[in-house]
Amino acid sequence: MNEKPLISFDFAIKYLLKNKGDYDIIEGFISALLKSEGYGPIKITALLDAESSKEERALKHSIADVVVEDAAGQKYIVEVERAATATFIHKACFNSCRLIVDSISSGEDYATIKKVFHISLLYFTPPELTKTLYHGKTIFKEIDTHESVNLHLASLGGQIYDLNILPEYFLISVPMFDNIVKQEIDEWLYVMKNSDTKEDFKSPYMKKVKERLSILKMNAQDKDAYYTYMKEVLTQRDVISTAEAKGKVEGKIEVAKSMLLENLEINLISKVTGLTVKEINELKKRSGPDSILKVSNVLAN
Repeated sequence: MNEKPLISFDFAIKYLLKNKGDYDIIEGFISALLKSEGYGPIKITALLDAESSKEERALKHSIADVVVEDAAGQKYIVEVERAATATFIHKACFNSCRLIVDSISSGEDYATIKKVFHISLLYFTPPELTKTLYHGKTIFKEIDTHESVNLHLASLGGQIYDLNILPEYFLISVPMFDNIVKQEIDEWLYVMKNSDTKEDFKSPYMKKVKERLSILKMNAQDKDAYYTYMKEVLTQRDVISTAEAKGKVEGKIEVAKSMLLENLEINLISKVTGLTVKEINELKKRSGPDSILKVSNVLAN
């Protein structure tokens, strides 16, 4: 099913989190990504249930939710998600908010909320994204001067609260990566896109990536799980492609109907919509003059 030497990176994340001895690979990836925004390296301290019983599985398909800690003892939640539809931003917002709610135990104070880093692995090419890696977060600015403000508020008891706890989002458009490696994160992007490594990669994790993610070195049970996963991914992609194609055709038909209502020439309608003259004539026959007239009257009123 897959002739590439390594398993796909999205499957690899969940696969590696089964064994604590493999956490360092995931830690290396997350650290390299956070480093691009000035954060230090992290270590995984706990796993959260990515398919929690608190929510329907259909609502959330996170690859992994993990609690991480940096060298200063700050703890964060990192969520990694695979996305293949144009609603990925809505899904990212929903999932990060849901994750915050689920992570607070009943009766706990809001001050226990941990910052969430949401990572969306996009396995399609949104037309708005022309590069590979994007980062977004909420920034507070003073309205008159437009200067950004870092909020640190003190309670009546003198305790200081760091309000830099709003979620941050990373978007990785995997197909857009140009295979040019300039820094450590680029090596991870190369692995994501090509399911392979290069001998000259400098990241200390790449040797282990090549060893642990080799399809040939997986046992039969893990191979079956991987092939089942890939089959589901391909099926989902086909369903999405079919739905998008159907939507485009239906859109063309609606435009053609509107142009027929205006009594425009068939050749012009064909040129605008891409439908053939034969298809437009068939559409005109099925609609019928009475039907077109009724719709026209409704639109006029």
